[in-house]
Amino acid sequence: MLSLLSDSLSIIILLLLAPLTSAQPGYGQVSKYCAPGTASAPKGICYLQYYISATAPTFRIAIPSDASTNTAFDTILQIVSPASLGWVGFAWGGGMTLNPLTVAWPNGNTGQVTVSSRWSTGRTLPTTYSGATYKTLSQSRNSTHWTVEVVCTGCSKWNGGSVNTQGYGQFAWALSRTAVPQPGSAGSSFSIHNNVGMISESLDSGKNARDVFTGWVNKKP
Repeated sequence: MLSLLSDSLSIIILLLLAPLTSAQPGYGQVSKYCAPGTASAPKGICYLQYYISATAPTFRIAIPSDASTNTAFDTILQIVSPASLGWVGFAWGGGMTLNPLTVAWPNGNTGQVTVSSRWSTGRTLPTTYSGATYKTLSQSRNSTHWTVEVVCTGCSKWNGGSVNTQGYGQFAWALSRTAVPQPGSAGSSFSIHNNVGMISESLDSGKNARDVFTGWVNKKP
């Protein structure tokens, strides 16, 4: 009898965990990545880097070292995506709903990348979100990847939450292999994701002295 109960309990636990494991295909590799300086930003900048796989995007996050939890501060996000992906999403609060979403997609083969500010209150297409604005620092595309780097004003603090700068931050990502119908428009619709995952990591590797962070934000293309 005890054996039967134990087996039944194991099956129930596996069923409960199945949606979680299928939503997170593998674990990413976390590291510190530092970009070399440029003529207008000679000190360069360092990011918290999250690498998933060769067929998934790499995310890099940078913040000022004096940023505090529950306060508003600018954040830098860099996305390096395989050219095969139609769109890539990043959630600043660890899930699809009730936090700023950064969604990016290539604008055809122009070398331009469209960045869309989004917000969702449910499991539906996220709507455009005016609470976060973006300045594109760089963008490019080649035969294998497209890359975009933005500074976001409004991604660190929102109604109901904020980015944790002291302990482990909670982020999430999503990707789709389907191209968006209007790639030149930040208001375009887009298809449901093919894969999603979570990131739980300290931002210490992505902290930069204020003058370094500001210098990178203001650097010339």
